[in-house]
Amino acid sequence: MTQIDIVKHARRAGLSVLAWSAMALPAAQAADDSLFDLSIEELVSLEVTSVSRKAERLSDTTSAVFVITQDDIQRYGIRSIPDALRLAPGLTVQQVSAGKWAIGSRGFTGRFSNKLLVLMDGRTLYTPTFSGVYWEVQDTLIEEIERIEVIRGPGAVAWGSNAVNGVINIITRRSDAADETELAGGIDPLGATFASARASGKHGESTSWRAFAKYQDTPANELVGAGGAGDDWDMLRVNVRTDTRWASSELTVIGEAYSGHIGNAYEQFGVANIQIVPDNATVDGMFALARWERSHGPDRSSSAQVSIDRNERDSLLYREDRTSFSLEAQHQRQFGIHELVFGGWARLNDLEIGGSQDVTLLGEIDQDHVISAFVQDNMQLTDRWSVMLGLKVEDNSLSPKDLEWMPSVRTLWKLSPNHSAWAAATRALRTPSWGERQVRISNVSVPVPPNTAFNPFPVPLTVEILGDPDFRSESNVALELGLRGRFGDKVSYDVALFNMDYDNIRSAGEGAPFCAPSGVALALDPTCLAQASAVTFPTLLANDATARARGGEVAIDWLAAAKWRLRGTLSFLDIESEGEAGDPITPDRDPRWQAGLRSEWSPSEQLNVALWLRYVGEIEEFDIDDYWQANINARWQYQDRVIVSLGVRNLLQSETFEYVSEFIDLAPTNIPRSAFLNLRLKF
Repeated sequence: MTQIDIVKHARRAGLSVLAWSAMALPAAQAADDSLFDLSIEELVSLEVTSVSRKAERLSDTTSAVFVITQDDIQRYGIRSIPDALRLAPGLTVQQVSAGKWAIGSRGFTGRFSNKLLVLMDGRTLYTPTFSGVYWEVQDTLIEEIERIEVIRGPGAVAWGSNAVNGVINIITRRSDAADETELAGGIDPLGATFASARASGKHGESTSWRAFAKYQDTPANELVGAGGAGDDWDMLRVNVRTDTRWASSELTVIGEAYSGHIGNAYEQFGVANIQIVPDNATVDGMFALARWERSHGPDRSSSAQVSIDRNERDSLLYREDRTSFSLEAQHQRQFGIHELVFGGWARLNDLEIGGSQDVTLLGEIDQDHVISAFVQDNMQLTDRWSVMLGLKVEDNSLSPKDLEWMPSVRTLWKLSPNHSAWAAATRALRTPSWGERQVRISNVSVPVPPNTAFNPFPVPLTVEILGDPDFRSESNVALELGLRGRFGDKVSYDVALFNMDYDNIRSAGEGAPFCAPSGVALALDPTCLAQASAVTFPTLLANDATARARGGEVAIDWLAAAKWRLRGTLSFLDIESEGEAGDPITPDRDPRWQAGLRSEWSPSEQLNVALWLRYVGEIEEFDIDDYWQANINARWQYQDRVIVSLGVRNLLQSETFEYVSEFIDLAPTNIPRSAFLNLRLKF
């Protein structure tokens, strides 16, 4: 029996598994989760590692970076990674259904945002099938997250292809903490529930471990029109981590498995009506990761990581079985004014994909691979001026080119001890997906009835989408300028401006109509109409579009009083696109304006009250109006043993319509107001 099979059987036991696990695990360690207040100076001095794959202060980075801490997550009662990402400026985070999200950075947002690279502990969550992230299965225990580093803009030199518009690196906590076991649970009056158990401990003086189990059950929402969306979902997840230190080395090993059901309701188009077809997809997966780090002295260090990732998905529209093997290594060395970081990365995807009546992947799909190498030199030219030169070279079997080149130049000026400016010029690439190369999607629109003004044929007229086996990589040349700093110990600010030019963007052209189901071209043999059930106009995917994205983001942090903090964000995005031989598949799926205001009040060490107000501009492409959203959360802690959170999401409306999936498997869904009560107990 495989580990996935074990989780499938365990999930049926539901919450009883968690109760058993809490009693069976010995007394263990748990992190000190008490709320802490970062001063303004500490905030700008936070250490990040995602920009240049080495530790550096946030104030010294040459990218638009925003850090979401565990403290932020606790204060706002956040229960999912996508909800946490709404804290960051410059990201579009829209909920599509109960478990599915559309998340993008600086444009091109979709359920499968193909220009945003997402990692967890350095392990890529990007799928090559449809170029994106299955957010519905990224449901790790939220208390396990140490921080989330969000980079807006290209991160190609450090992370390679698909880090075109941004990088999200989710970093989980080490296992060495206090000896405690923890039980947690939450309930939404509308029916959503979750429960978790975690414990940690030590083996000898050098090895620590932590394990958790989590179960989540979320009810279905309502469709925008009428009726249930059928998007209820449940998931069981178990995880074990160990950290071992000896001499100047450290070894981390993580293993995780999950199993669940994801409900869907997709639209099936008929000549006379649109039928909502329910689907209850099964998702199962596991991964194992080992990371070794060694310090060779004050000016040298090395690291290596290996992982295996197994994912199974079986839905009404398609089936995907994927096993990914990944190996990477890097070395960091400093001499004189130079700090070199160089390394390589290799990934192999072993795939088995099955289609359906509406979704077919033409041709054999077996494996794809990525092999890359990078080097970057950070030169401290003066006390106030540094320059970073970087280059990434990559071979991706899904790209027609043998090698892809991604250079970057970045510079930082220290204007004063408390203020700095940075600028960057970067080229990044997004490689094709299997879907873009070999997909055939039918049932993408309502058939046009025969013998009408738009269809002179005696049979219905339908549309389908066909991939291009020669689909090329999309490119982005980005120019960025930033300014960050602080005024005394009360106010900090971060401003970023950008202009990004895209080439070879995905477009849609018109193919020659043919008779279905025979496939005979109508122009070659018009008599095929006699036996046809429909005339089909194919839409051909190609790389014939260009685009430009311009905008800016602002984040301000103000310590208004000793126990009161205000944080504000503002983002503007303008995208223009045009096609050459084909019409662009429009990237204009993002609001032009977004804003957020957060108030954090801590009247005592035990009580924290957080109010969060968000504004999201209209999305013309989907006919979605702009809206305001308000969330509130109160968190009370008693002697570091009992933590109670009570909150309400979407205070201002009973429900909101936020987004539409670009894929055909989801009908438009309303997101209702929700209230929740969370309880955490430590022993």
